[in-house]
Amino acid sequence: MVEVTEPTSTAGILKKQSHGMFRRWSKRHFVLRHGCLHWSHEDLPVHCPGSVENRSFIDFSRTPCDLIVLERFRLLLQPHRGFMWNSNDRHSSAGTAKPLMLMSEQSRELKESLREHIACGRDLRASRMQRDRERVIGLVSVGLDDLADELDEEAGSSTCAACLLELFPEVEENKDLSAVAAASGVSEEGINQSSSNGSRKGFGLVVKTPCQHYFHRTCLNDWVMKAGTCPVCKTNMTSQKPPHGKLLESVGSIGSSTASTVATDRSLSHRSLGWIMHRNSA
Repeated sequence: MVEVTEPTSTAGILKKQSHGMFRRWSKRHFVLRHGCLHWSHEDLPVHCPGSVENRSFIDFSRTPCDLIVLERFRLLLQPHRGFMWNSNDRHSSAGTAKPLMLMSEQSRELKESLREHIACGRDLRASRMQRDRERVIGLVSVGLDDLADELDEEAGSSTCAACLLELFPEVEENKDLSAVAAASGVSEEGINQSSSNGSRKGFGLVVKTPCQHYFHRTCLNDWVMKAGTCPVCKTNMTSQKPPHGKLLESVGSIGSSTASTVATDRSLSHRSLGWIMHRNSA
């Protein structure tokens, strides 16, 4: 799965410019937590800003956005070109592409924290898209015990056909699994995950396709993003339907939008530049 780095939660005070006919600055308490920006005229608890009912928030995992640094401690936050703030956000510009103008005397610290949480939101969005893609394909996570039993029955190979390495590396009992977890993109908890069926060491590292082939999760995701087929039998994996029967986005379109999001994260929209030039000339 896409690795999501949890940035440090940040709290403080900023000023936000209104969108009315008479633009004015309002003092707001803010909290940046887990890829979301919360603000309110009330004080917000850092570890649970959602407990304050009268608050506004932006979920960066739902909208790719740009952060533009202006002069005089001002920061411009707006959706990428072609995107709008998610309608499930709670602020006056939700459902529109209107930029938010923020100001803080600690603008440098706020800028760095915003960038970290915007990146966290981007990773959360990519992780969610990857889960959707796996649901479309119909992948099933397989544990070490399950795999050993199935390979014995089917006389199958214990190597990943995409990278030609062992599906499960040799891991001694009680050995530190951090290296294995880092290489596989699965948490140590996922590697040691247990279920009602007993020990399932390695659960999450390996997946089985509908065409009954086994791969490392990350290897197969990378392969399908490029080729769209099973590496072994060349079955078209972009035409699979999810178990509940509802047709979701194709794997190809999900992969394309992921690449597009990453690319646009590094660019500044022409609309942003025009908006800034208009304000500076006013």
